[in-house]
Amino acid sequence: MSKVQNELNKYQTTNKQKGDIMKNAIWLMALVISVAFVSQDNFAQKKFREKGKEFREDFKKQLNLTEEQEKKIEQLRLAHQEQMIKLRSDIELKELEIRKLVSADNVTRSEMIKLTKEMNAIKDEMELARVNHKMDVYDNLDANQKRLWMEQKEKFGMLKDRMKDKCHQRRGWLLKIS
Repeated sequence: MSKVQNELNKYQTTNKQKGDIMKNAIWLMALVISVAFVSQDNFAQKKFREKGKEFREDFKKQLNLTEEQEKKIEQLRLAHQEQMIKLRSDIELKELEIRKLVSADNVTRSEMIKLTKEMNAIKDEMELARVNHKMDVYDNLDANQKRLWMEQKEKFGMLKDRMKDKCHQRRGWLLKIS
């Protein structure tokens, strides 16, 4: 009996080791697949940004801006970026206030509506700032450049809209998760 018992123990030990190896292999496969999905999205984002950058550079060459125009537009762009950074931080603070409010024991309708209206007011201000920036740049162009601007506006707008949609979609997912 002891010989049979020894064989049985060896068999069980071998099967347990095989099972452990299989579990580790499954976890490793799951990890590799997860990393592949995450990195695939990052590569796609990078490629999309590069296409947008290429489009802007080509468009800038087509406009054939003077040095004075380039300097003025660069100043406008920097001022606009500064303003947008401040507004985005204000939105993030409002989102944080909403999360705090939701995690509190008693949430009132009036508080939630107030914070939502405040956040929407900031978003409206951002959109107005974008439009004003575009018009400021447009005002610095001559007649021929304005014509080119209007022809390319559709392509550029579609690209921006797709980028914005993806950003809003991801941001929505993050807000749902957190």
